[in-house]
Amino acid sequence: MTRAWCGLAMAAVCVGQVFDPKMPAPVPEVSGAVESRAPLRYIEVRVGDGAAALPGQEYTVHYTGWLRDGTKFDSSVDRGEPLKFVQGRRQVIAGWEMGFEGMKVGGKRRLFLPYQLAYGEKGRGKIPPKAELIFDVELLDVKAVTPQPAAAEVLLPFDGLEKKVIALAKAIPEDKYGWRPGPGVRSVKEVLLHIAFGNALQLHITSGASRDEIAKEIESHTKFETEALTKDQVIAKLTDSFAEVRKTMEGASAGALSRDVDFFGQKTTVRGMLTEIDTHIAEHMGQLIAYSRMNGIVPPWSQ
Repeated sequence: MTRAWCGLAMAAVCVGQVFDPKMPAPVPEVSGAVESRAPLRYIEVRVGDGAAALPGQEYTVHYTGWLRDGTKFDSSVDRGEPLKFVQGRRQVIAGWEMGFEGMKVGGKRRLFLPYQLAYGEKGRGKIPPKAELIFDVELLDVKAVTPQPAAAEVLLPFDGLEKKVIALAKAIPEDKYGWRPGPGVRSVKEVLLHIAFGNALQLHITSGASRDEIAKEIESHTKFETEALTKDQVIAKLTDSFAEVRKTMEGASAGALSRDVDFFGQKTTVRGMLTEIDTHIAEHMGQLIAYSRMNGIVPPWSQ
């Protein structure tokens, strides 16, 4: 079902429900005509004269929430703590996502939200199942926000992984870069270079490199891991590889993230590959932490 048809279906259900704008005590009375913007109903209590609330902005609001029987279940006014949320990011219930449309700073509304736009059939906490909610809201401020990257969910873990791997690479003394726990196992230097080369390799797979190209790159990286490099050179390669990953993650559009990718014969997407980069880094960061502990080195973030 398309979003348009979903909206029409919800509107039909909500409009079909019995509606009465009158509220019992102790809910304060408000004056004004009931406006209907299906499936939402509201009373424009006071028209604001400040900046208009635009989609995607951060709204600062005061609110008091009531059940239909007049029970107050929540109030930022009572706490003296306004609520801030970014419209369109699903940080609030559906009725709030659409409830401030057309408002200006300084404006007040009474929102009548059917349960489909609130907490649904099951309810939550103090909210009973299938509960209509009434909110008195005041728009205090609006502010533009930086658009959230489409790949935000892979950027978040990547941020932490990058910082920790670089910090650990700097904390390990250069005379320990050749240390390995046993024959045939990667040394500290080789693990760090393996992370850097893994970043580059997986980005090339993401960009659609052929299997032959990938095979040659793997062979080249395997040889290069054993070359003599200083600690500073290793960290420089690591830093450059992280910068390329970040550039790709930050620049990826929602459409690009869903593009199909062949990962050694398995079908995935660009989003899947970026997630795999995070996973690969995390796996070998764990290896480096173990190496460090075995040599009496405490990871900087654990000190």
